[in-house]
Parts: sequence; structure tokens; C-alpha cells
Amino acid sequence: MNKTLLDDGQFILSSTNNMFKEKDINVLLNQIEVHKYLINQDIPWTISQDDAIFSWLENVYHPIMQVINQWSVRSSFAKYSDSQLFFAISDHWYYLLAKNEKISAYSAAVNYAAQYGTGLGHIVSKLSNPLKVA
Repeated sequence: MNKTLLDDGQFILSSTNNMFKEKDINVLLNQIEVHKYLINQDIPWTISQDDAIFSWLENVYHPIMQVINQWSVRSSFAKYSDSQLFFAISDHWYYLLAKNEKISAYSAAVNYAAQYGTGLGHIVSKLSNPLKVA
């Protein structure tokens, strides 16, 4: 990994309160690269890596973390670490966005908990699932 990517990885780890581990850096950088690619499809210029990281933090990481911290989602996956749950929900969100580009992080997380969670949180998520069929 070159110095710039290593610096980016360290910045991402610190910006996410060290929720992720060193082993997660490549996965996170790949997510950011996909995020950057998708953004660049809709604008007439190319955003920088720094802008892509900031955008990923604001538009992917923070929205998912806000929903993960809701009781119904968090309690549906009691055995998951925050980073495991983040990766699972972000993958699910990406899958749902391929079907409908207007799906929010909230909808993806609640839908994921409704489909794959366990316990009382799973039941509450099923009842409040904004995507009744997904």
C-alpha cells in the first residue's frame, strides 16, 4: 500500500473513532473508490480522493451509524460488532440501491434487520420495515 493510501486509511480509522481495524482499511478504501466512481457518473468533473472520503463519511458512514445505533437494528444483531454490522448493512444498501436509487440508509438498515435479524429487535424491524417487500 502506498503512502497516500496508508495516510487515507489512517485518516478513515481515526474519523470513524477507530471502530474499524487495520485489516478493514482495504475494504473501506474499496467502498470509497466505488462511492467516488458513482459520484463521478453524475457530475461533469472528477472529485478528488479527499472529497470522496469526506463524501463517504457524510453520506454513507454517518447515516448507517445513526441507524445502527437505533435499538431495533442494534438488538437484532447482538453478536455483531459495529464494524461487522456496518459492512453487512452497507452491502445490503448497495444491493437495494441497484434496484431503487432512492433507498435511504434507514430503509436499508431496517430492511436488513427485518430480513436477517433475531430477537425482539427483528420483530420491531419487521413491523416498521419501510420496504415491505425487498
